[in-house]
Amino acid sequence: MKDRASRISGIAMAGALLFAACGASTAGEVADKAAEAETLLQAGKSAEAQQALDAAVEAFWKSAPLTFKNARFVEDAQGFGDYTAYSGNSFAPSANLQVYLEPQGFGWAEVADGYKIAFSSEIEIRNASGQILTKSATPALFEKVGRNKNREFQITVGFQLPALKAGDYVLVLNVTDTTTGRSAPLELPFTVSG
Repeated sequence: MKDRASRISGIAMAGALLFAACGASTAGEVADKAAEAETLLQAGKSAEAQQALDAAVEAFWKSAPLTFKNARFVEDAQGFGDYTAYSGNSFAPSANLQVYLEPQGFGWAEVADGYKIAFSSEIEIRNASGQILTKSATPALFEKVGRNKNREFQITVGFQLPALKAGDYVLVLNVTDTTTGRSAPLELPFTVSG
């Protein structure tokens, strides 16, 4: 029981520290709910403690900016955390690429069957000096509906490289959470081999 209380206390402290920079009203809500979770756990009320901790995490999640916990080139991806990483960042000309992302800080839209997570993503390829060489014609859309406010969501974007000369480039994904309107760019440098 003590180990579990220590874990919740650590989570509460991390949440409070992270939200100190985001604004006092949000930080207070996160810290208050985390402290409530710790108090309930110490009182032996683990189910109520879990609910209070979930409320603290949801308050944190709603106020956090859209970020990416994990972003990488992959060989393939089957689901959240279920992927085979690509070794390195060098590709043959006109190769097929896949990028795997785990976004954080996104929202949920309430729908008839539960909660919908929805993103759009646009691709740009830039040269080493930042000049845009090509970009996607239309955004790719990613959606999932679940009965709960799931925080485990992955985006896998696949595409074929255009015919690029050997050299260094940057893949830029402009990802937008369509529920909250929050956007975040992601840059992955890569090389086209000769």
